[in-house]
Amino acid sequence: MATPQQTASLERLQEELAQKSEEVRVLRQMSSEVNATLNLDEIYEAVLGTMYDLFGFHHSLILLLDDSGETLRVVGSRGYEGPAVGAKVPLGVGVIGTVARRRKMMRVGNLGQTRSYAAAVRSEMALSEQADELGAIPKLPGLPNVEGQIAIPLIIKDTLVGVFAVESAARRVFTERDETLVSVVANLSASAIHNALLYRKQEEYSQSLAERVSERTQELAQRNQELEQTLEELKETQNQLIIKEKMASLGNLVSGVAHEINTPLGVLNSNNDTLSLALKKIGQLLEDRLAQGESWRDDKVRDVLQNMSSLTKFNAMAAERMIKIVMSLRTFARLDRADEDDVDIHEGLESTLTLIHNQLKDRVTVHKDYGDLPLVRCHPSQLNQVYMNLLVNASQAIEGKGEIRLKTYATEDAVAVEITDSGVGIPAENLNRVFDPGFTTKGVKVGSGLGLSIVRRILDDHNGKIEVESKVGEGSMFRVSLPIRPSPEPKA
Repeated sequence: MATPQQTASLERLQEELAQKSEEVRVLRQMSSEVNATLNLDEIYEAVLGTMYDLFGFHHSLILLLDDSGETLRVVGSRGYEGPAVGAKVPLGVGVIGTVARRRKMMRVGNLGQTRSYAAAVRSEMALSEQADELGAIPKLPGLPNVEGQIAIPLIIKDTLVGVFAVESAARRVFTERDETLVSVVANLSASAIHNALLYRKQEEYSQSLAERVSERTQELAQRNQELEQTLEELKETQNQLIIKEKMASLGNLVSGVAHEINTPLGVLNSNNDTLSLALKKIGQLLEDRLAQGESWRDDKVRDVLQNMSSLTKFNAMAAERMIKIVMSLRTFARLDRADEDDVDIHEGLESTLTLIHNQLKDRVTVHKDYGDLPLVRCHPSQLNQVYMNLLVNASQAIEGKGEIRLKTYATEDAVAVEITDSGVGIPAENLNRVFDPGFTTKGVKVGSGLGLSIVRRILDDHNGKIEVESKVGEGSMFRVSLPIRPSPEPKA
């Protein structure tokens, strides 16, 4: 039978066991709560609430190390009248600052006596006018009349995260049990706080990255808009340059056409005068013969009629020449066929040769070697501009008399036009520049430097290409290649 002392001892052990079991249950519950969230405020509330409601620690603080690594800032508190959150503690100052500096737990008591002693020392030094040597008393967060305090560093993988502290204004001596409870809570909260801090940094980085991506996207969109606007302006400028070059070509054509038409017009005008006089003379002869009762069939009348017949032939030839020139000009411009069409390459070459005949006659001989070509789908007026620019360049490259050879042939998927001149040739160092806008070797008064640039652009638009071969003193050859494309199906 147990003695009363044994019974009392057993009851105490049961009470302690029940208390330990309850503490373990509370600690497990707190661990579950803090590890179930990545919200720092929820973690602070769970830790401080557990210390206050279940373990009876009515004054507790959570402080985290700031980015400088030299200052702690209060992020959570419980049991204080004034706002403690946001207050700062320099490392090495006070119990909390000392714990952070040394990274070791501290459990202290009788702090009231320590404050009284420090106040007495400061008072004595003030009387001896040495108080300035002690410096100002730092204002620290927590109870102003604190008597006992436990402060534990929050460390994860040898890295200081912050400090967890509990304190009391009563003359209570914190026990080893209190120290153990606070240490367990500190260790559990350190891991949860560390994970939440990492998550917050990741969220901040993601948000910052998203903002930077958004800003960058907006910048790129704005730059793309600016580039599109610049491209449109460039296209408009190029179109204006093409129009300018084409107008210059048409100006030369008009001059040549005027010269070409002037000769047959002169023939027609002269023949018309002669024809009028001949008709008057015939009329007079007929009247004279009829008045005399004679026949009008004699040699003089016959000669006049022969002359009239000859004049009529010359007039027909002159008219035919003018009609050919006008038709060639119309074919070159293709005003009636501005869109894509199936075009005869040779027809375009012939019309262009007719229009520049004034620049070639009596000086340049044109040799033709035309192959059997299919119709090519293209913009005919643009392609005629290509022929015009290349043939005029070939003519201008010939000093004095020379030759231009035209050769056409078809390959499996393209047609080719080769224009070869016996001109001065192009230096090797300039072959890669002849298609650059503004580049010319003719001088300001002769060329604008846009002809070959326009040629390449037109061929690019037709998915074609242009190649050049040249030797100084022997001449140049430009080869134009155009793809053979099927005609579109007619709309139903």
